[in-house]
Amino acid sequence: MDISRPVVEKPKFISVEKFVEARTNSIVQLLKAIDNDALVSGEVTKGPRTAAQRLPRHMRRRAMAYDVRRFPRTMRDFAASHLISKHAKKCPSRFARRKTANSRNKFGRSNSTNGIWLSTHVWHAKRFRMIRKWGFKLPDRSFQRGFRAILRDSNKNCVIRDRSYYTCITIECTDAYSKVCEFSRKECRGRTSRGEEEECHQLYTPGEYPFGYIGPARFQKTSNENELNVWIHPSSKPQFLKAFSEFHGLKKTENEEMDQFKSSEMTVSIDIQHVARFHLSGPKCLKKLRDSIRFVEEERFQGEHDRFLSVADSVFNSNRDGEVIYLLIEDPRTNWDRKSDPDHKKVKKEEEIDWRGKNKPVNDFWNREFREKAVEKRMSDAEYQKKNADKILGVVSTEAKIPILLIIRNEGLKALDGVDILIPEPFSKDFWVSLQRRGVRASGLRDEYAAHLESKTLYFPIDDVESEAGRASGEAMKKELQEKYDGKPHNRRCKHWSALRVKYPFEYKWNELVKNWEEEEAEKRAFVCRDLQKLREIQDGLMGRSEIRKQENGMLIPVKLQFFGRGRPKKFGMICIPSMEDLISIRRNRNKEIIQKTPDSDEIIPMEVEEFPEGEEEVPRKRLEGFVSLDAAANEKPISLKWLFEETTRLDDRTTKRKRVNRKKKESKKRRKLEYEKRKEELASEEAERETTNYRFSANREIIGRLVAGEQSVLAGHGQAIGYICAAALSRIASNYHKTKTVVLVRNSTSKYYHPAYVTILKTAIQI
Repeated sequence: MDISRPVVEKPKFISVEKFVEARTNSIVQLLKAIDNDALVSGEVTKGPRTAAQRLPRHMRRRAMAYDVRRFPRTMRDFAASHLISKHAKKCPSRFARRKTANSRNKFGRSNSTNGIWLSTHVWHAKRFRMIRKWGFKLPDRSFQRGFRAILRDSNKNCVIRDRSYYTCITIECTDAYSKVCEFSRKECRGRTSRGEEEECHQLYTPGEYPFGYIGPARFQKTSNENELNVWIHPSSKPQFLKAFSEFHGLKKTENEEMDQFKSSEMTVSIDIQHVARFHLSGPKCLKKLRDSIRFVEEERFQGEHDRFLSVADSVFNSNRDGEVIYLLIEDPRTNWDRKSDPDHKKVKKEEEIDWRGKNKPVNDFWNREFREKAVEKRMSDAEYQKKNADKILGVVSTEAKIPILLIIRNEGLKALDGVDILIPEPFSKDFWVSLQRRGVRASGLRDEYAAHLESKTLYFPIDDVESEAGRASGEAMKKELQEKYDGKPHNRRCKHWSALRVKYPFEYKWNELVKNWEEEEAEKRAFVCRDLQKLREIQDGLMGRSEIRKQENGMLIPVKLQFFGRGRPKKFGMICIPSMEDLISIRRNRNKEIIQKTPDSDEIIPMEVEEFPEGEEEVPRKRLEGFVSLDAAANEKPISLKWLFEETTRLDDRTTKRKRVNRKKKESKKRRKLEYEKRKEELASEEAERETTNYRFSANREIIGRLVAGEQSVLAGHGQAIGYICAAALSRIASNYHKTKTVVLVRNSTSKYYHPAYVTILKTAIQI
């Protein structure tokens, strides 16, 4: 078939004007692409051109799309607007990040969401692992291996800790001290202070004692009776402010500079003093402090300076706890580069006990205008370094005269006794560095926690179990440990209940334990006994000096335990009552292992007996009771010969290999599913059994308490721990003596071994 094309009539003539007029837009776009001055000569494009395409081909590089510095300098401004990088902006260099200006800018951007920076944050961040705690960025542990060295220095040399995260609450009203004492219990604190001495109080919500515990606080008196400074831990600050404002009818005011609560008779301000607080501990802390400062020669402060010099040369334990000394010193930077210590005159210590009663304090430190005046006169670092380089002996004195406040801490605690230093915040970093150059060792939160354990005292709020701050800390720790436990494979998890009979491995459940020990079946709330006189009476009862009286229902007694054999106690350990067999075994051999037995271990396993099929008579033979047949044929299993002598040709077959692999995968998947269902059923049955088991009798020995802290003592060389026990169980352990000391058994939540330990009542109040 002949298919011919359609005939198209071609015009013989064309009108040029009409032709161009109909295609005007296309011609304009073509001219723009061809006659573009920005294009390289000889190139034409239809789409938008990138900055790199505008260069000649021999100048183009692939990396130009991300780095503007690869462009010629004349085109960088134009190319910068066209570059779109998919990568994050490169972090500045380490040198740039540590410039003073950049560090100060970042310090200004710190907030409570990411953690407020302390004045020594930059110094600590280079040497310590920083963590977010209680709304602050705090140093946790040093990058160097100095854990044991810090504990040694706290007992033989000097250690410093930055406690500027404590909240200073200023209360202004008529007779402010008596108004705040309504939240304190007199029987829960030690001796009272004299004059302007600082003292530690245990705060309770009024009308709820012995419940409603808030936490410890330090009261700092001033010469003005209508003003009182209360230092409190940041974790207990919300509870205290809520209870205090409700009790006195305070309302929060809108103030950008500070948080303030007001009423017609009272004003409560938070952190308006802008004061840093350092804690120096160790027997040489006063000597190190004396060598790090230079006094200002002023008559008003001469008596305070002489008092400090006499105390610094004396035995530290002879000073009164809470004594306050006011000093006026030069800029701490004037002692940075001194190889020799400042020359201070020698002053003999006065034998008078009540020195402060005969010497009126010069308390310019609490004069805010006096502190601000010193801050205004502070020289900048650049100005100081320039002036210091021009003098042969360096800068000895500046216009800034700095008031500081020293508070003696002599509470009878080994690694914690020392001195607290209050200094205006702008000078705190310089003062810190000055102490570091005198050989004072810095420490973090982990070291402070270990120092409390070495001193056998509780650490707030981690070791507290009654206040809101303590409960929040316990819940956070439980969540962290549970997530870590769930993240492990099922065959690597510790079987707390089935193997160790530990009902609550990551929490305490004090209310349930107290309820199990009380004779009455009513609901009980656990509370901690902080009455020091009552704790002394209980200790006398354990020692056999007096009779143990029946205590209030729900009472928990703080105790300290000392291991006299093997064992390394840990947090969440269980304190149990030893049996008579245990006491006899301990007296014979204190290192003999006492093991927790599971219920399955007590069952008798039946002996295997040979069975005969029906119709066959048993061959009469003499059987020995308690023996199992050793006939090998009885335990043989048939094995397939095809599996043993499999042909090599079949192994090389790809189809056979694939089928075998798929079959194994299916079998493995089915096996995993069955194992998962079996584990799920076992966990459900264990959970049901755990819920119905009595907390007190969940282990082989009766549980009377739990450990809140424990570790191998670095200084003593044996295990020591701190915990709480039920007051109702005191009569059960009063007669358990070993070398005239009361003995209990302690078992960790991840161990099956019981270890003996001496138990003693903790008669010191919790401190901050």
